[in-house]
Amino acid sequence: MTPADLAALLGLPDLGAGLDAVEALLDRSLEVEREEIERPARRVVLGGGKRLRPSLSLASAAVATDRAVVVDPDVVAGATAVELVQAGSLVHDDIMDGAGERRGVPTINSVEGSSQALIVGDFLLARAGLLAAGVGGEVAVALSQAIADLCIGQAAEVATLFDVDRGIDAYLRSIEGKTAALFRAACEIGALSVRVDGEVVAGLAAYGTAFGMAFQIVDDVLDLVSTAEALGKPVGNDIREGVYSLPLLLARDGADGEALRARLGHVPTDADVDHALTLVRSSQGVAAALDRARAYNDEAVAALAPVPGGPVRDGLARLPGAYLDWALADKAPALVG
Repeated sequence: MTPADLAALLGLPDLGAGLDAVEALLDRSLEVEREEIERPARRVVLGGGKRLRPSLSLASAAVATDRAVVVDPDVVAGATAVELVQAGSLVHDDIMDGAGERRGVPTINSVEGSSQALIVGDFLLARAGLLAAGVGGEVAVALSQAIADLCIGQAAEVATLFDVDRGIDAYLRSIEGKTAALFRAACEIGALSVRVDGEVVAGLAAYGTAFGMAFQIVDDVLDLVSTAEALGKPVGNDIREGVYSLPLLLARDGADGEALRARLGHVPTDADVDHALTLVRSSQGVAAALDRARAYNDEAVAALAPVPGGPVRDGLARLPGAYLDWALADKAPALVG
């Protein structure tokens, strides 16, 4: 889904101008006197990505006011802060996962080493905090809370690695922190940056949370049903890393649960991963997980009730379902057919 696709979907023709302003501020935010920080930071931050979260910030600012705000300095600063947190958290994730590439770009830990990656990740989070504080105290609080929630969600996931008895509620609590919290903050910060009514801020925050939950579930489904060519990385990575996600947990509780359990609970061989993928794909777990994602999308739309009506609000209402359909068509077309 390109920025042009998002602009059309959101009914926000000047989204591209806002994202260009975000890119320019990202570029300036990475300037630092230490080349060993700036060079790898630029490689990973400016190396691509959908920029979905800053798009949500820009759209949330636009929907909350009738002024042209997507290039307003405060709005752009808030959106950029959100993207810097996203980038910093991914740098930290890559350290934990020992990842060699992300979106075809070499990770910092694989090139400069884990210690340097840790420094760069922290630097990105600090730059995000400075931008948020420059917009206002409420924005800084929203961003700080999201960072704390990211850590809590990630810690909850680590605590259940290779746990074949991981509960579905534990999974949902984890993704609410590690993924949905930043979607929430993106929408909340967009609205806060234009100082709108608290009920509207709360509605957009709830929208972001629900959309973020659906987004992560879809991502977890794709890890199990897509192809290496479509994903740009091997399928079944979550199984290899001991992260048992919703479609797998639902399959575990199904007819072939015992056979699946036998392939889990330990560092798997390639044969274990292949067999587990076959069992999950032949179960009802994938369909049930997608049903849960669609239910969260419905929650997101309902949360927009206090938000002023208009083309952008209509676009936000369309976005969760459109994203799910796009992701499946792009990465797992067999599920669509």
